[in-house]
Amino acid sequence: MFISKSAEHKELKNNILALASEANKAKKKDSSVINATTGMLKNEDGSLYEFESVKSAIKDLNVSEKFAYVNSTGTPKYAEAVLLSIFGKYLEEVKKECYIDCLATPGGSGALNLTFTNYVERGETVLLPNHMWENYLSYGVEMGFNSATYSLFDENGNFDIEDLKHKVINLKHTQNKILILINDPCENPTGFCMKEKDYDALINIARDNPNTNFIYLMDVAYFDFYNVDSNIIKKRYAKFKDIPNNALALFVFSGSKSFGLYGLRIGALCALSKDEEEIKDFKRVSSFSCRAKWSSSSTLGMSIIEKLVLNEEYISSYEEEIKTVCAMLEERSIAFLKAAKEVGLETLPYEKGFFICVPSKDPERLMNELQKDGVYAISTHSALRIALCAINKSEASRLPKLIKNHI
Repeated sequence: MFISKSAEHKELKNNILALASEANKAKKKDSSVINATTGMLKNEDGSLYEFESVKSAIKDLNVSEKFAYVNSTGTPKYAEAVLLSIFGKYLEEVKKECYIDCLATPGGSGALNLTFTNYVERGETVLLPNHMWENYLSYGVEMGFNSATYSLFDENGNFDIEDLKHKVINLKHTQNKILILINDPCENPTGFCMKEKDYDALINIARDNPNTNFIYLMDVAYFDFYNVDSNIIKKRYAKFKDIPNNALALFVFSGSKSFGLYGLRIGALCALSKDEEEIKDFKRVSSFSCRAKWSSSSTLGMSIIEKLVLNEEYISSYEEEIKTVCAMLEERSIAFLKAAKEVGLETLPYEKGFFICVPSKDPERLMNELQKDGVYAISTHSALRIALCAINKSEASRLPKLIKNHI
């Protein structure tokens, strides 16, 4: 055997992309098959959704903007576009209160990779939500860190800040730096959304524990699909301008999700701190890792986002399209939840987004059993994840009864 001893234990057990491929093949043979696997937005007819604003932006790019190499960390315009996407009209106030920087990565996954590479020691423990995108755990295996979970929501379906505080107290006795991962809004896999007061309480954790250093790792992959009002979530993100000196906020941005650029693999990692030296260190070590890991990110992906976000004609069109997309997702979620209520199928708290979850004592068995009925979904350690983004309204209505039959 030629692989290293440290790699012997690696095995991909729940390969979402492989299962999605299997589901696609099955659906070509039988149109009644339901493929609720991957987080790619599809139209009601099952075709991949394409933003017209993105299509227009691509047409206006020259050959260099599409294919030339750029700096490993991306371009200044790309950084500006990402920060404007995340903070919107609150960006200038954030810049007045904090030091901030942003660099390109291959998707949100690349941003997570940079974070865990440069901010988590081997053997350290990070805090993850108990309902999560389970690839977070794969990073731990790959990079040698441990994880502990906090309850995402309490018995009333609200964010369980008390459990998170409890886990912080336990962990700070063994390490003086704690990374807390938050995926909000439209959490993957539940569709759960935090409230404004939850952000205040979250930031207060660092304020109440001044002798411990905190990293708030904000995975904001689905924030554009929080369609109540885009300024609401951007205002919440801007609250991090008030973090104390013992805290660093890192934002994981995914162009794959926001703009439907899944295969282009374009994302970003943004850092925010009261300490200028922390941001200089962020840029220094991240620049090195970008070059060492993937050389540079997708030029085409960056140029599309620059063109779209920084030009009024494109961004206004995109914002209108997002409203349409969110309405489509809402129709599917309403259909699913109505049918679930009718058959007595329990779901985890859902508000917005691509996914909804059915709790299960044996989700892997449930996933495998459903495939016999032509239903493809993804099991997590605690639930069955349904990709509302990938199914139509009719399928959303049919699914709950099929799931209930196996529970």
